[in-house]
Amino acid sequence: MCGITGAIEFKRSQNLDFKEGGDLHNYIRRRGPDYYGVEKAEFADWSVTLAHSRLAIIDLSVASNQPMISDNERYSITYNGEIYNYKEIREELISNGFTFRTKGDTEVLLRAWECWGEACLNKLNGMFVFGLFDKIKGEFYLIRDRFGIKPLIYAFFDGQLLFSSSIASVAKQINQEIDLEYCSSGIRFGFFEGYEDRTPFKNVKYLLPGSFMKCKLEGELKIETKTWYSLEEQVAKKRKELEALSSEELISQGKALLENSTKIRLRSDVPLAISLSGGVDSSSIAAIASKEVDHLMAFSYGAPDHPKSEGPIINKFAKDKNINVEYIHHSYTAQEMGNIYDQTMEAQESPFLGLSIIAQHEVYKQVKARNIKVLLGGQGGDEIFAGYRKFFIVALRKAIENKEVLPGLQYFHSLALMLVFEAKQIKTYWNEKNRYLKTTGKDTSFLDCLPEISLNLFENSSLSRRQISDIQKYSIPSLLRYEDRNSMYFSIESRLPFMDYRLVEFALALPDLLKIKNGYGKWILREMMKKDVPGYILKNRLKRGFDVTQNWVNDGVGERIKSNILENKSKAKDFVSDFSQLENSLTIENLNNSNILNEAIMLDFLIDPIKKPTLH
Repeated sequence: MCGITGAIEFKRSQNLDFKEGGDLHNYIRRRGPDYYGVEKAEFADWSVTLAHSRLAIIDLSVASNQPMISDNERYSITYNGEIYNYKEIREELISNGFTFRTKGDTEVLLRAWECWGEACLNKLNGMFVFGLFDKIKGEFYLIRDRFGIKPLIYAFFDGQLLFSSSIASVAKQINQEIDLEYCSSGIRFGFFEGYEDRTPFKNVKYLLPGSFMKCKLEGELKIETKTWYSLEEQVAKKRKELEALSSEELISQGKALLENSTKIRLRSDVPLAISLSGGVDSSSIAAIASKEVDHLMAFSYGAPDHPKSEGPIINKFAKDKNINVEYIHHSYTAQEMGNIYDQTMEAQESPFLGLSIIAQHEVYKQVKARNIKVLLGGQGGDEIFAGYRKFFIVALRKAIENKEVLPGLQYFHSLALMLVFEAKQIKTYWNEKNRYLKTTGKDTSFLDCLPEISLNLFENSSLSRRQISDIQKYSIPSLLRYEDRNSMYFSIESRLPFMDYRLVEFALALPDLLKIKNGYGKWILREMMKKDVPGYILKNRLKRGFDVTQNWVNDGVGERIKSNILENKSKAKDFVSDFSQLENSLTIENLNNSNILNEAIMLDFLIDPIKKPTLH
């Protein structure tokens, strides 16, 4: 897990500065504080630069520093991520005659490319992005993992290419304007990443998950982009494999997959811990990891004696599993609270929604303070096993359309139970209704610069198809960005067992009735874990997010957002036509409304979108 950057420039120009301590390094510095290296090569009229800021996790020796060059000096690579099955691939390569000088996964990736070329990608189980240069053919590759767990941002400028792990670094170098459509999708529909390949800046793009870009260095750069992984195709294949299996066999197979995906993510040469909430997903990861790791440590946002947080449930579970939990539930001064908000904004490099992103930021800060470098979490469980409440309606609607009487009755029963148990959260659902009911999404209160865009988040599709949309567009991409930026700001590697591609394909291919049943989403996951996770977690129907039980808006966040905006009136007026309406909206009382708060955070971002990186 690291930060990468690099470029393909004309030899005659080479204006980008990759030296240590320069902007291109400083924006990725916190992602990898252990070593910084730069490698340059030339081909015809072109200069290729690869740079790497290392967070040492596997093979801590200098031999695994990057950029790494193959023994025959043909290939050079800068790589960010983890290949969790690197040991198995290494053995396969050794059987093919390859030798190794390190014990790390970077060299395995380099050798795998030497051995199999592009075909090696299908063997990789992990999260990864990398830039690779073939000095013989004059070909340069940018490659991103199946689900976009790691970021890879690029831009073309004057016929040349710049890429980085940091959006801000690329945008600053080429002086790009804000992409208001990207911002609008976040405010109106609740997702940012996943809206095509957009970032907050025009012409600064994400390389799409599961794809690669090949640049051939000829008279001009010849660009070819290709999808190397299709989730839809793999799920269709997996569904055929599973159709003959009984429910008991599917439960057993799912349990084995989750156990393996967790165990291979425990491979580390530095201390690791887990992120623990009171939910099914992280508790399942914790239960499996606690069997493998002595004195397992966990971090949780909440307090064991605070009844409105998940702390009491976590405390009980952790005692059962002999897990040592560190709780994050501090009290802050207004100044400290405002500073935490500003720091989160810097870390994200993009707008975000709500206070839970700030709470997540604080959890990673505490992990860093305890010298932990790797944290396992439960991200992805809701999407792949259908844990969200919207999936109940999708399944019911499809069953009615297909005239499936018994499944329809079961989904209706589940939906009714869910509504009864979550009646107290009706205000939250009401605030979000227009995301799904209107094709133009939520209306804005004062941010009238955001263009209207038309989307249908309640697309008429099968449950599996709708889950894929959440993984590719509406949910996972933005959640992965929040997690990656918050964790890497503190030089922490976040690992996500539920995003193991084998588990994702398996879960999506399951029959719908194994996902939603008896009033529960993720029904099969609860069955898989019933011997390891207690009933007071598995049978809890209340759906909770990353709760912020303190009133942070009143405690300092609200005032900081107000001052950030009102002290920059001239810039704010570029995005708001009625400034008096804006001033009336920015009361602490109004900011406690999540929709107003999200617009205010957005405006704060728009006023100062590229922040100077804090180095320590």
